[in-house]
This record gives sequence, structure tokens and C-alpha cells, in this order.
Amino acid sequence: MWLPGSQHVGLPAKNRFMKILLVHPTDSAADGPWAEDKWSLAVDLGWSGRNFYERQTERLGYRVVSIYDLLEHQQHRRRMREILDAGLGQLVDSESVDWWEVFSVQPYQRLEQIMLLSVLAEQIPDHAELVATRPHSALPALTLLLNREIRSFSAESRTNRQGSLGRYLKAASILRLPQLAEIALDKWDTDYRLRRHVSRAPTKSSEPAFLLPSSYVNVSRAQAAYAQMLPHRRFLLVVTRRNGRLQKLPGNVEVRSLASYASRPSRALAREQADLLATWRKMQSGPFTTNPVVGVANNLHALDGFPSFLQRGLGIREAWRQVFARETIAGVLSGDEYNPFTRLPILLARSRKLRTVFCDHGALNMSFGIRGTCSDTYLARGDMARDYLVEWCGLSPDKVVVGGPRDCSDLAPTSGGERDWIVFYSEAYELSLGRTEVLYEEVLPELCSLARQTNRRVVVKLHPFESHRMRKALVDNVLSGEQRSLVDLREGPMTADLFERAWFSVTVESSVAVECAAKEVPCFLLSWFDASWYDYGKQYAKFSAACPLASPEAIRGIPQLLEQFHVTETTRRGLQTSISPEDLESVLAGRRPS
Repeated sequence: MWLPGSQHVGLPAKNRFMKILLVHPTDSAADGPWAEDKWSLAVDLGWSGRNFYERQTERLGYRVVSIYDLLEHQQHRRRMREILDAGLGQLVDSESVDWWEVFSVQPYQRLEQIMLLSVLAEQIPDHAELVATRPHSALPALTLLLNREIRSFSAESRTNRQGSLGRYLKAASILRLPQLAEIALDKWDTDYRLRRHVSRAPTKSSEPAFLLPSSYVNVSRAQAAYAQMLPHRRFLLVVTRRNGRLQKLPGNVEVRSLASYASRPSRALAREQADLLATWRKMQSGPFTTNPVVGVANNLHALDGFPSFLQRGLGIREAWRQVFARETIAGVLSGDEYNPFTRLPILLARSRKLRTVFCDHGALNMSFGIRGTCSDTYLARGDMARDYLVEWCGLSPDKVVVGGPRDCSDLAPTSGGERDWIVFYSEAYELSLGRTEVLYEEVLPELCSLARQTNRRVVVKLHPFESHRMRKALVDNVLSGEQRSLVDLREGPMTADLFERAWFSVTVESSVAVECAAKEVPCFLLSWFDASWYDYGKQYAKFSAACPLASPEAIRGIPQLLEQFHVTETTRRGLQTSISPEDLESVLAGRRPS
């Protein structure tokens, strides 16, 4: 661990006067009225990448760090587990559902932020002067942790507030009316009090079915891929929202809306809700809040959403109970334990002694490292996923079975052809307070230089959460006219040519690295910009799915690295090993595959 005041940072001793600057994610330590002062330390409340902090430290003459670098990843994981475990075992309902466990994912980001601030507060001397570049959501928490006010150089302007509103309105303007309607219903009709009136109630069925609960199309796609392998079995896909539906389904998979199982709240449900809320109020003034992070979160009203969440959640629980009452459910094949409303049917199945199996819809899943698991068995698509579940998340090896769905045509190697693209898979880094402009300034000129030397083009593949207009403006801003002529921006779904024409690809830690490796496209990780403590990038590198780069300058050596870095058949098998129908049948039946 390297913290402010430790030997790694090389700060003044605690008995000397310290001036600490807290840098808002939209500001820079080097630019602004604060740049005239001499600081002992600048702590970025966002993320700019380790390479950037090294350059700023050298330029400014004092240490610049990110709050995301305050803890080693293992310590980060341990502390978050302790926080999420703090309220377990107290809000258990009549179905053995622990509502703190279900709710805690809602304020998770706020709890994580307060946890990091508590680590920072432990290192700040009482006599240190602490100033922020401008107000930030972190400051009230740090004020409570330090028991003193923190002044700012500037106040948040009315223009900025209007800008935030404008961004929301602009985001709404690009959505179609059905999309806006779905978003509104997901937000204000979570427990289906409205939608149940327009959803036809399904007739009771006596034919056994494995339940597939889903809220997202990617989850449904993963579940359907396994279901297709067992055509003699009946599977019931129950979606909590329209986004979980698939246009094409295997013949043995039926789809239902959870809204069609919803019913009017009963008096018994109202009494149960009142009892749970009474327990919640006792918890808020009891030992639960002695955890310093939970205590601060409670004082800042970060947990105030629990009563309304419980009301909605109990309504959704009742709808899932009706699924079990009207259908003959043989077990649950889940693709998302993290979502609270698709976690509920797993918990209900467990209380009914039914078989529960989990199949992940992504390459890796960090949530198992900080939250309790609730399924009997976990299907890992390959040795890389199994190793992550066991070694990083701490699952028992007996609970994990290696075996992806048999239909893996999307993971087949690409055919030969002209490799005239350098593909950069971008992401919405702003969602985790990352400074995208810094990354683009570091990466794109280097990629353009390689493209010019080798007569290739740079293709920036945008994530669905990214705005083409905003990214175009950013690319135009960081590149010269000559460089810009070498770059194309791509939005929309993944297409085959992104792999077929790729000389190589680069990304920070996206799971697209696994897709590239499966298609024998070399992928390089921009590891210096990776702020995540999930260690996905390290896991990709461990299983030779991708090659990490330590700095922007390392991009220049990619042509030489390509001579050494090859995706082999052994690598591909480690990423994806198909399960046989016989072994899948054994897993669903509760037997260990032979």
C-alpha cells in the first residue's frame, strides 16, 4: 500500500505544516487559481492515469495522486466486504430474504467513495490545511470524517447546474418514445402497480421448467445459449423489463413478463413491510452504524432510499412468488446475481430447496469478491474465469464447474484478410470519473504515428454509453489535421470487420480483449490508465488473452511485440471451454459432471 505520508509518496513528515489540495474531477492541479500556491500534496478525486500523475508530480514539484490509488486492491476488496457485511442477518423476511444484502448494491458507489475518503482521512494530520478546487460530493463526507470544514476556491456556478440539466435533456432528446416510456416505467413502476393491469396473467402450468430470470438482453442471451443445448427441457425466461427480451429464442424457451405475475399488495405484505422498517430504524441507531463508513453514509442520508426500495422490492418479491406458485419450477439458471430484482428468484428458490445454477454473461465478475453468493453452482466459461472466481473472488472450487455454452460461433477465429486497421475500443470513462481527454491525448497520437508508418487507419470503436458527437469533438481537439485524417469513429453494435481487419486492438480493461483473443486478434491493454481494483486486466494478461502496456510510449514497441505475442489454441481453450449437454444436464440436476 502507498498512502499520503508513506515512504512511497515521500511527503513531509506529519509534524510539519502540510497544504493538501483536493482536485475536482473537472479540474487540474496545474490550472486554476490554486496553481499559484505551493502544495505538499494534490489528491485527485477523479482519475487521470498513473503516467499523467508522474508527469504532473515532476512538473509541479509536489506529489499528485488519485484517491483511487490509496489502497492495494486486496485491501480495497477486504474493506468493501466488511462494509457490505455490516448489516447482514437483521432484515430477514418471511422468505429468508436479507433485505440489506439485496439493497446494498444501490448505495454501493457512495459507500465505496466514503470508504476511500476514510482511508485518506486516516493519513491527514490535524494541523494540515485542506482546500478543494471547488465543491464536490466527497467534501461533506470528508468534513464528517475529519470533523472540520473544508473550504473551496470557487463555488459551483449556476451555469454548471444548468449545464447538467441540459445534458439530461439532450440525452432524452436522442431517445425514441418507446425507450423513454420504458425508462419512465422502470423508474416509477418498479413493482408493476401500473403494468400489471395491461399484462395478461399466464395460466398455471404443470410442466416442469427451469426459470431464467433476466433484466438485460445480454443476460438473456447467455441463458438461452445454455438452454438451447437441452432441447428436451422446458425453460421459462421471465424478464423484469422489456430490455430483457430476445428477438429470437430457442424452441424450448418461453418468455414472460414479470409484470404478468404481479398482484395487488395485501394487508399481510403491508404488515411485513412495517415490521422490516421498524427493524431498519433500530439498525440506524444501533451497532450497524458503528462501522465508520456506514455511519457517515447514514448521517449524509445516503441510505435514505431504503424504505422506498423495500416497498418496491417486496412488490417484486410477491411477483416472483407468483411465478413459483403458477409454474412448476424445477430450478433457476441465473445470469445476474448482482441485480437486486433478479437476485430475488434465486433466494426464493433456495428457500424452497430448488436447484440454483449461475452462468455469467460476461468474461469476469468482480461482484462475487465482495458480496455473498447465493447459487449452488457457478458455470465458468473457461479456466480464466474459474481461476478468477476461486483465486480472486474466493469461491470454493467445489462450487465452480468449467463449461461455456456449446454454440460459440461468435468466438471462432477470423478468416485471413487485409489487416489494415488499428482498433481502439473506447469506453465511457467519465462514468468512473476518468478523464477521457487525458487518455485520448496519450493514446491517439501514438496510434496515428503507427498507422502513418504502416499505411493503416485507426478505428475508434465507441461504447454504447458514449456520445459520437462528444467523442468526435474530443478527437478533433487532441489531434492535428494530418493525424485526424487517419482516424475513423465507429458506433453501433460489434461487427465482424472489427476483428477481420484488425492488425491489433487496444483497450483499457474491456472484456473485448477476450473476444479479440478468441478470434486470434492481438490485444494490448492500456494498463497505466486502469484505475479498477477488479484486476480484470491482470487476469487477461495472466491467461495470455492480452498484453499490458505500462506507458503511452510503449505503444511504439507494438510492432516488435507482435512478433512475440501470439494467441494460441491453448490460450483460446483457457478462455472458452464448451460444456457437453450431458454435463450440463448433470449440473442442473445437482450432480458433479464426470
